Amino acid sequence: MVRLSKEAENLIKKFQKTEKQKEFQYDFFVDQSKYEKWEDVEIGTEGFGEREFVVKKEDIDAYVECTQEENPVFKDEESAKKTPWGGRIAPPMFITPVVFWIAGTGSGSWIRTPGAINPGQKIEFYEPIREGDVIKIKSQAYDKYLKRGKRYLTYYSEITNQRNELVAKWWGTLILPYSKDEEEHRIEGAKK
Repeated sequence: MVRLSKEAENLIKKFQKTEKQKEFQYDFFVDQSKYEKWEDVEIGTEGFGEREFVVKKEDIDAYVECTQEENPVFKDEESAKKTPWGGRIAPPMFITPVVFWIAGTGSGSWIRTPGAINPGQKIEFYEPIREGDVIKIKSQAYDKYLKRGKRYLTYYSEITNQRNELVAKWWGTLILPYSKDEEEHRIEGAKK
């Protein structure tokens, strides 16, 4: 099994600030045997994320800091009150770490597959995310196909808050790697 070096682990821990960051399993190799596999996904299958994401001030603060976001609507409650949103909101792409955190090893866990390549995403945003929101995800296996020998998988997800308001729609596509055994079999087959 591939493991991070102690130096890498210490560096990651140095930058973990929030409760969720400290709890998050950042080494995706640890639970890889539990993730959904391309060959096992059936189109149309629906599922929910492993857990919900309760948005805390520290979560938004940490995201704003690491992205060096300067827009006051994301940083300053008083300035944000003067905007059409009437208060501070999270940057739209805050949704990305939220989705990874919610997925865990449940439905949608394939997004954590080590070695996966991101060929593109489509996200439509609706309601902003605010401190105190409880975010959840319902996903459906939308499409899977082979293209130039690569395995593509797309899930359609609806991200909602505690009021069941639609926060975002996400069509997430990744190119998933073959397992080590499958790859060795393909290489041996090519040699013959």
